[in-house]
Amino acid sequence: MIACMATDRIGQRRRAHLYIDEWFEFRGLNDAKVGQRLGLDRTTVWKWRTNPNRLDPGKMEALAGALDIEPAELYRPPSRPSLDAIAADYPDDLQQKADEIVRLLGKTG
Repeated sequence: MIACMATDRIGQRRRAHLYIDEWFEFRGLNDAKVGQRLGLDRTTVWKWRTNPNRLDPGKMEALAGALDIEPAELYRPPSRPSLDAIAADYPDDLQQKADEIVRLLGKTG
């Protein structure tokens, strides 16, 4: 009985959302254009875009490269810049402070 209760609280693990469609739109690209960049058929790119839960790290890296972004950027919408991009022009001491704040927020959230 106790084991069953613990399982109910855990729930299923959810896969992180990928913002592939948003990046395509942001870059003004379609399946055919990305396929040309990758040397792939547009239907292959369409399958990757419409079924992102089947993307392995190599495919994600290739797709990100065709979009001219880092693979990690697929996990955020293009309208929201990364914290690294925001802080890139600040002095090192301010970047370190920002990093500390973000880490603290992660521990409390």
